[in-house]
Amino acid sequence: MQCEHALIQDRRAVAPAAWALGIAFPFFIVELSGGLYFGSLSLIADAMHLMMDLIALAMTLVVAFASQRPPDHKRTFGYERLEVLAALANGILLWVAVGIILREAYERMSFPKEVAGGPMAAIALLGLVCNLTSGWILYSSSRRNINLRGAFFHVMTDAFGSALVIIAGLVILETGWYQADAVASVLVCLVIIFSSLWLLRDSIHILLEGAPAHIHVEKVQKALENIPGVRDAHDIHLWSLTQGSESMSGHLTIAQEMDSDEALKAATAVLKERFGLSHVTLQIEK
Repeated sequence: MQCEHALIQDRRAVAPAAWALGIAFPFFIVELSGGLYFGSLSLIADAMHLMMDLIALAMTLVVAFASQRPPDHKRTFGYERLEVLAALANGILLWVAVGIILREAYERMSFPKEVAGGPMAAIALLGLVCNLTSGWILYSSSRRNINLRGAFFHVMTDAFGSALVIIAGLVILETGWYQADAVASVLVCLVIIFSSLWLLRDSIHILLEGAPAHIHVEKVQKALENIPGVRDAHDIHLWSLTQGSESMSGHLTIAQEMDSDEALKAATAVLKERFGLSHVTLQIEK
């Protein structure tokens, strides 16, 4: 049931993710090209942030199709972890890009370069419109799909970055203070760092087989031990294949007079109703 539900959710994610990707990719080319042509470091930084959105949307599509492949004897858990590996690579590449941009920003603060403020603001305004349109497309679906929720968050933070670039462009246009471009690029980098921290943290946590943040092992153990006839719950392990796909295994020690099948049925019902865990493996001991 859990796999079927996840598959339905992934299929529903395809259309909005594809639309948002179709809007974002052409603008990524425009923004990066405009940043290089007009000498705007903040546009380049915002394009790097937009690249994170593109990878997040692409991951949603990849997982939607890859999850339809059945597990095999080499990959018994299937291919859902492709999302986690891509997220980790995305976060690392972004931090490398941020380091390069911050170094250039430092040099430009000391030795300003001429930047075309008007075209810079115009391109960023187009980016703001694209981000808000993508956010509108993703919003309703993001409420029921965790992958699209992450993509929606990326798009909204990128809209904030576009707004910073617009302000910097207007400042340059009105005052000729070219350092505004470097300041905006630093602020966009801070937004990238903030929005990618959770990406790196959660990816590493999942790959280390960490327990899902919203499920506490102690509460699971207590809930199992409160079942009449259960004497002890131990060797409890919680992990995720990817966000939203949690699994659990554990041992239950039950009273001699208690039926093993009844104990297993009661425990699986508690785990599903209270913690949303339906992929569960329990060993019954007397």
